[in-house]
Amino acid sequence: MPREVVLRAVAAYEWPGASAALAEVEHLPQDVIEVMVGHSDRRVRVALGSNPHVDPVQRARLLTDPDWRVVARTLRGGRHPDGDPRPLPDEGYARFLTWVMSSRSDAGDRMLTQDEMLQEFLAARDTPSHIFRSFVRRPEPELRSMACGWWEVLPPDERRALIHDPVREVRERAARVEADVRRRLTGIDWAPVNRGSESAISCRLLARVDAERIVWGDAPAHYRYYAAGNPHLPVDLVAVLGRDPDPAVRYRVSMRPELTEGQRAGIDYRVPELEDLDDAMRYDACPAAGTPETWARSAHPGVRRIAACSGGLSGEARDRLVRDPDLGVRVLTCRHQAGVTPELLLRAYRDYRGRDRGRLTWRPGFPTRGLARFADDPDPGMRELVLRDPDAPIEVVVRLLADPERCVRTALARHPALAGERLLALLDDPELGPCAAANPALPVAVMHRILDAAGVPRVP
Repeated sequence: MPREVVLRAVAAYEWPGASAALAEVEHLPQDVIEVMVGHSDRRVRVALGSNPHVDPVQRARLLTDPDWRVVARTLRGGRHPDGDPRPLPDEGYARFLTWVMSSRSDAGDRMLTQDEMLQEFLAARDTPSHIFRSFVRRPEPELRSMACGWWEVLPPDERRALIHDPVREVRERAARVEADVRRRLTGIDWAPVNRGSESAISCRLLARVDAERIVWGDAPAHYRYYAAGNPHLPVDLVAVLGRDPDPAVRYRVSMRPELTEGQRAGIDYRVPELEDLDDAMRYDACPAAGTPETWARSAHPGVRRIAACSGGLSGEARDRLVRDPDLGVRVLTCRHQAGVTPELLLRAYRDYRGRDRGRLTWRPGFPTRGLARFADDPDPGMRELVLRDPDAPIEVVVRLLADPERCVRTALARHPALAGERLLALLDDPELGPCAAANPALPVAVMHRILDAAGVPRVP
């Protein structure tokens, strides 16, 4: 969108709907971003922080905003039309934590105490889990103490580091948590739905009688799934769950970190369906032994998926995983590893049909030119890619405006090949009009007329 049009919306931030519109603008010019970052009104900064189209590196600049409402909206992010919000960069989170823990966080209109700010941060659902685990290595003892709250997902070496922390308060909390985890869980609520019991069954030391009741089926059936990941479950009961009739239970057993490659191979597991890779991996354990390089050579697709999400992979391991026979491994490698070729990014997008499929198009190197060849593809997601091809023939774009799938029609209404009277005519279309109004080929004079008609004041 032309900078003068966006700046007009920024200047009219008090006009009803202006902030909401700014939160959805694609391709904000850098000088406009600079204006919004330094704007005196928090509503403009909130719009920038929650805009899913803005580069996360730019949004992360607002994590130290003096107004906590701006920070909160930036942490939560906005829902990208192609999937979940793009995570903010790790250095942005690190800068935020340093700011919160310093005296500088007392400046401005933050309205919340330091502890409340941290609780808001912990509640932000889109913050990557590895950021929370990184608290173990933070210089602030308060954050290292908070890391004890993720005791069950911390590797043994990080638990030991907390138990031997130089600060007494951290050591004491780590010791309390370790003792609590090792204390047998009693008083399980056997109701069919009890989230507290599900969490406890996943990680707490169970009394033998309760563990047997769960494993042998004298409890809500889904409790076996949670028990399958319990690190304290006796070996003989783990073996029973490895033969469970539920394939999800057998798969979770196969991902237990203490198992050898041979033991994993002895379980008749089934890799989860690829409806949503993030959800499918949510409860997968991280192998305790080895490194991402060794996990990448595992015969178990679930272990290779974890390797694909890990940092520190060599180029050789990346190139092997991106051609892996398991689709989940290929997709996760494309999403998390740098240097994947455009051809392989496109292949992963074509093969994957999960809800978060569109995230692949965000990756650096995802192709643009030549995508018009998919205009007749039976997959609507492939036909949508024509929008990304700047050389798509106008006749192809026009034909796709009448595509049977709404997602294709609305996407192609934003193609810059549309121009002149054809594009102006779309503005009156009840379905395609809003998308045509966002078309970068729309004349600037027409954009200003639309804003005039909506009552947005002109910039002096």
